[in-house]
Amino acid sequence: MSGIAVVIDDALTYDSPTEGGDDESGDLIRRIVNWFEIEWKLPFVKLRALPNSESRTNLLRSASFVLLDWKFWGSGGEMLKQDVIKKIGDFLISARENLVPVLILTNENIDDVRDELRKLPREVYDEEADVNNFVFVLQKNELWAGELVDAGTIEAWVYGNTSVYALKTWGRVLGSAKSELFQIMSKRSMDWPRVFWKTYREDGADPSASLTNLINDNVKGRMRVDAFDKEYFDNKADDVSREELQRLIAEASFRGSESLPMDEIRCGDLFKVENKKYWLNLRPDCDCIPRDESAIGDVDLHCVEGKIIRPGALSNMFKNGHFEERVNQSIVFGVVDGKSILFDFAKLRVCKYSEVRSQRSGRLLHPYVTRVQQRYALFIQRQALPRIPDAAIQQVP
Repeated sequence: MSGIAVVIDDALTYDSPTEGGDDESGDLIRRIVNWFEIEWKLPFVKLRALPNSESRTNLLRSASFVLLDWKFWGSGGEMLKQDVIKKIGDFLISARENLVPVLILTNENIDDVRDELRKLPREVYDEEADVNNFVFVLQKNELWAGELVDAGTIEAWVYGNTSVYALKTWGRVLGSAKSELFQIMSKRSMDWPRVFWKTYREDGADPSASLTNLINDNVKGRMRVDAFDKEYFDNKADDVSREELQRLIAEASFRGSESLPMDEIRCGDLFKVENKKYWLNLRPDCDCIPRDESAIGDVDLHCVEGKIIRPGALSNMFKNGHFEERVNQSIVFGVVDGKSILFDFAKLRVCKYSEVRSQRSGRLLHPYVTRVQQRYALFIQRQALPRIPDAAIQQVP
C-alpha cells in the first residue's frame, strides 16, 4: 500500500492540517489522512467530489488505494441521493477495472451502505465475501481509535484479501525491475530503444513485437521471486470449489479472443474449425510476422488438430497429478468453457491466417503452449525401437 493515495470526501479542506489533525469537532477524515501521511509517508490526492468520467481513469491508473466517503448529497439533498449513488457505483467499477482497492469510510449506517453496494455487479462487491472484496466498508470512528488509526483493521483486510496483497507486492517488484532495466540501458545509451528498433527492421522482424519481447524478458529476468510472504497465503481461507479451481486454471493458461488484436498472430493461437474440433498454431512467433509487405492474411499457420475429450476419458488418463499421454498427444486442460482438448500431432494442418481468422477462440499462454511445442518437437524427431519381448522381462511375483 505504497505510492500515491487518493481521498475523496466533501468534509476535506485543502489546507494541510498540523500534526495531530484538526480540532475534535471536525470530521475524522482529516485526522485519518494526516495519520497516513505521517506514519506511512504517503502523498495524497485530495478531492471533495467524485472525479468526472474523463479524469478518473488517469487518476485511478496512478492510485495505490482510495479512501472514499459515501454521503456526497448533503443533509438537504435526498433528491440527489440515487443519482450520486449511481456515480459512486460507476467510480467503483472503474476502480475495479484498474485494480485499485477502495476503503469506503463513512459516518453512515454500514448496513445501509452495503444494501446499496449489493445492487452493483457482483465482481465489484460480493456480499458473501466482504473481507475479500476490492471494496471494504468501515465507519470512520471504527478506523480511528482515540488518537491514531487502527492499523490492525487495515492489516486484517489486507491479510484477508490476497488479491490486493499479491497485486501490490508484485507491482512493487515489477517497478523495481523496470527501473533497474531502464537505468542500466540508458547509462549505455539514451537512444537504446531506437538502436534495437533499427536492428529488428534490418532483420526483417516486427520491430514493435521484438522490442516488447526484449523489454518483457529483461524485466522478468530482473524481478525477485521471493517477494511474497507465506503468512498472507497459508490457512487464510477454505479451499475453492472444483468449478472455481477449473476457472482459475483456465484464466491462467488461456486468453480469450476478445482481447487479442486481429492483426497479431502468435504461437498458441487456437481456432475452432468445427463443433468439437480445434486447430492450435505451433509456428514460432518470429515466423508469424508478414514479410516483404505481404498481407497478414497470407501468413501460413502450422496447426495440430485437437478435439474435446470426454470427462470420463480425461479422468482415466489422469495419474499422480499428470495426464498419461502417448508420444503423439498433448492435453490442454480446461481452456474452452471448462473442457479439455486432446491434440494429435499426427494431424498437422497448414493454412492461411485469412482462412481461420474469424474462428479464433483465443491464445494458449506460456508455459502451457511451450509444453505442447516441446512434445511436438519430440514427436517429429522420435526414433522407434524394436519392441522388447515380454519373455525378456523377469516376472516379479
